[in-house]
Amino acid sequence: MGVGTGLMKTLMFVFNGIVWVLGLVLFVVGIVVLVEGKNWNEIVDNKTVPVSVMLIVVGLIIAVVGFLGCFGAMKQSGNMLLAYSVILGLIIILQCVAGILAFIFSDESEEVISESMTKFIKDYTGSDDVNTDHIFNVIMEEFKCCGIEGYADWKDKTDKQKWTQKNVPDSCCVEMEDACGWDYFDDTNVNKAEINKEGCLAKTVDAVKDNMKLVYICALAFVVVEFIQIIFSCVLRKDAKGVLA
Repeated sequence: MGVGTGLMKTLMFVFNGIVWVLGLVLFVVGIVVLVEGKNWNEIVDNKTVPVSVMLIVVGLIIAVVGFLGCFGAMKQSGNMLLAYSVILGLIIILQCVAGILAFIFSDESEEVISESMTKFIKDYTGSDDVNTDHIFNVIMEEFKCCGIEGYADWKDKTDKQKWTQKNVPDSCCVEMEDACGWDYFDDTNVNKAEINKEGCLAKTVDAVKDNMKLVYICALAFVVVEFIQIIFSCVLRKDAKGVLA
């Protein structure tokens, strides 16, 4: 075994070790998205479940392939390295497809979220026992916002049969207290609580797009490392000269 081959095997072992770790990270992220994403399903039209499942499956496959790549490089098995290259190539194709789908969704995210929020506010009753009400409250508390486009939505876009239109939800208040948002639109109320007046749509869309940017960066890092590994495995297989699997 020449110095070049030994170096190639070492580099491939290191790169596959990195991919193995990244695959495990992707697997864990998928589980977190699956568990925590239930609060966002209503907002993003139940798209967190297929995304999380895809992350779990792809992460697990990448971790397994990374492990096999390490083993194949150390044994310098021609058949194992060929299988490894083919599987890795298929994974890259799947990642590209996933990236395209994510890009398409990012363009549609504002429309999807806007439609969901419009339905939420029309059905809003103020009860945390109602799933959509709870989600909207969490969003307003998390992003320090109120309504869809702004706080006036609680007067203009709610159903007066379900919501008292002179009130805003307590989750709109800067300092949230019980009934702090009551009678906010009542002109006779001189002790109005301070509320967040910016709408939640823009802030929610920005948060989704920021997360998508992180996904794109991670995906690009995966693809670059995987291409390098395919090159290394092909070179090692060529140098194997009949090593049996």
